[in-house]
Amino acid sequence: MEIYQLKNDYLTVDVKSTGAEMISVKNNEDTEFIWQADPEIWGRHAPVLFPIVGRLKDDHYFVDGNEYQLNQHGFARDQEFSLESQTDSKLVFLLTTNEELLKKYPYHFELRVIYQLVKDSIQVSYIVNNLENDDIYFSIGAHPGFSVPFEKDLNFEDFRVGISPSELRTSIPLVGSNIDLNKEFKVANQDLELTHDVFAEDAIIYRLNDPAVLTIESEKSEHKLTVDTGNAKFVGIWSPYPKKGNFVCIEPWWGIADKIDTDNQFQTKYGINKLAPDDQFEAYYSISIK
Repeated sequence: MEIYQLKNDYLTVDVKSTGAEMISVKNNEDTEFIWQADPEIWGRHAPVLFPIVGRLKDDHYFVDGNEYQLNQHGFARDQEFSLESQTDSKLVFLLTTNEELLKKYPYHFELRVIYQLVKDSIQVSYIVNNLENDDIYFSIGAHPGFSVPFEKDLNFEDFRVGISPSELRTSIPLVGSNIDLNKEFKVANQDLELTHDVFAEDAIIYRLNDPAVLTIESEKSEHKLTVDTGNAKFVGIWSPYPKKGNFVCIEPWWGIADKIDTDNQFQTKYGINKLAPDDQFEAYYSISIK
């Protein structure tokens, strides 16, 4: 594992080659905004989710009659990425198919994870290339955990997550680890006052028809952090429960967990992305810190 760094007058960003995962984002006052992976609570920082988001029903799926096993959120977060290129403001990581991965996921692919520092923002892109002679199928997602509170003299409950623009959005409930579309409902105001109890039913999930901006802020704090969901199809908001960690994850997703009534066929999985031969898929979102 190697650690690579981006730095400008506003932010310092550290990314490790394992999982191409951000492990630190600090401002010019040395304030840390990324959860520092306490293994007793949640031992990750900001994993990349691929080729699934969430959990498959019974942790398996079928492609062309063949059965494959995948754990929650897929394998990319535990793989060693190569550093394809590096500049003062940009890191490009690459993961490609290998024989071990083909036992879990029967498609040849390239996955690039790109971090670019632009003033007080981190632009994040995921690029998937299809190396097959036929269509491939996948989901991908972000799972950054943000330390809350930002200041030591404040509490988790001093903060809120606001969502803009203000509009009616669909909430998709989890039943166990899978989604129940029969119980989805409309929510007029998605602004969330942070308490640990609001995550008692696991992640809060919204379907996105257009880009949204989620802001972690407090009237008592001089800092605020925003996540622009870019072209994501869904966004999840999560913090552990009943374990309690001083962080909240804001997760742009291009895919989602299996439905409770799925038939486990990967090519018709709800929220799956289909990519034609020699084609390219790009997902993007951004994090800004004031």
